[in-house]
Amino acid sequence: MLTFFYKNEELSIVILKYIDMKNVAIKILSVVFLLIGMSANAQESIITKKELPQSAQKFISDNFSKGIIDYVKMDKEVFSTDYKVKFTDGSEIEFDSKGVWMEVDGNKNTIPTGFIQKNILTYVKDKFPNTHIVKIEKGRFEKQQVKLSNGLELEFNSKGDFKRIDD
Repeated sequence: MLTFFYKNEELSIVILKYIDMKNVAIKILSVVFLLIGMSANAQESIITKKELPQSAQKFISDNFSKGIIDYVKMDKEVFSTDYKVKFTDGSEIEFDSKGVWMEVDGNKNTIPTGFIQKNILTYVKDKFPNTHIVKIEKGRFEKQQVKLSNGLELEFNSKGDFKRIDD
């Protein structure tokens, strides 16, 4: 009789662990479906240049005044809004929700350099005099990655100091 009680107690423990694991699985699945639902709520739409944040409009006027805009796309996520401006020559600018540039890509064409830190421009001119900047991108911690017309990618810190060649 004691053996029977002992086995039933083990069975009870196993059943309780199974039920607990099932609850954990349900909670995990709930979070996954919530995240999927949030990302499905993201919307991309075509807007006009006038609908961009003021700082993005000024950046375009100051640095791409001769460029012809093909389209402006707003990508509205749950927690952020990003903008992408594409020009007819293939150049692209990506802005964050405040209109601060995050990436300028000439798609192998030279990009304007008036907005690039002087330290970066001086370094490129001194070390690679026969090249042009075709892309610049801000990364984490304000690091900047610069792609040159010869294919090299250079990494700079937030102050514009050279850090390394990124292969």
